[in-house]
Amino acid sequence: MAQSVFRGVQIKGVAAAVPQVTVNNLADHVFCSEEDRKKIVDLTGVMGYRKAPAHLCSSDLCVAAAQPLLEGLQIDPKSIDGIIFSTMTPDYRVPSTACVLQDRLKCSTEVVAYDINMGCSGYVVGLYNACAAMQGGGLKRVLLLAGDTQTKLCHAGDKNVVFILGDGGTATLLEANVNAEPITVELRTDGSRFQNLYVPCGGFRSPSDESSRQVRERADGGVRSDDHLYMNGMEIFKFSSTDVVKSLAGFMEAGGLLPDHISYLFLHQANKFMNDKIAGKLKFSKEKVPYSIGMYGNTGSASIPLTITHHFAGRKMSGRHRVLLCGFGVGLSWGMVDVVLDDIFTPAIVECP
Repeated sequence: MAQSVFRGVQIKGVAAAVPQVTVNNLADHVFCSEEDRKKIVDLTGVMGYRKAPAHLCSSDLCVAAAQPLLEGLQIDPKSIDGIIFSTMTPDYRVPSTACVLQDRLKCSTEVVAYDINMGCSGYVVGLYNACAAMQGGGLKRVLLLAGDTQTKLCHAGDKNVVFILGDGGTATLLEANVNAEPITVELRTDGSRFQNLYVPCGGFRSPSDESSRQVRERADGGVRSDDHLYMNGMEIFKFSSTDVVKSLAGFMEAGGLLPDHISYLFLHQANKFMNDKIAGKLKFSKEKVPYSIGMYGNTGSASIPLTITHHFAGRKMSGRHRVLLCGFGVGLSWGMVDVVLDDIFTPAIVECP
């Protein structure tokens, strides 16, 4: 698609929440040998991640992130015009979880509220929707909630995913501001490759049944059922190191951007080795590519805003920062954002019991 340029929209704050329960990739997952565990950690850069217990949903994590964000910015929930919830793990198949969140957050019944069924690119797609609703729809204040509890999709014996995928929830507040600098977004999609990262059964195309729920060892060495998440790691790596790099390079060229113009490149936290390759090909120095994957793993739609919060709140940073955001994965879907973060509010990451 052509680049979309949104004016009059500003990101005021970003917050995040994670479960208290921590998985240690070296100590846990004892179905793999100690040697294999060390190799996987060295390759992915994921020392551990947070895992939600059965009762804790991605919506709960997003609410936990939204509360200190709104309180810190002194925002009355009833002044929010829109709630957008980006997730692969909603509370229910029906209704949209955003409708439930309207009540939980005590927002007005006049609020626009809907879900976006996206994963790794969910935050970028969510920003696109929020900006479009504000510039084209006249909304003044939108709360973008992005979170996933991906561990609920994984079988505990599937070494292809259980060392990487974690749980998290985030909240981002966007406000109308005529003096805000432009936000540029570009989105891309290739559905021909959707089977490289998906849950084969459980939807209406292939409903869950006794056969789909059978757990067995697969040709790739993973143990799972067809109701669990499948990831073709090699194909996702190829996609990230080719399509994503090419798109990011084209996005920067179209905007006249060089790495020197950018304060930080916030990538979806897919895999440290993979992200290092992307940043290296684009000539970004290591200091400009923050990570949260070592502590929190790949948190799906939450990974970019969680990394922003981890980086800014952890260092008590303020001031003006021009950043590039890039989400990529499930769909296959990917997208880029060029945005200025100007004195954004980033409270400490919340831990949920």
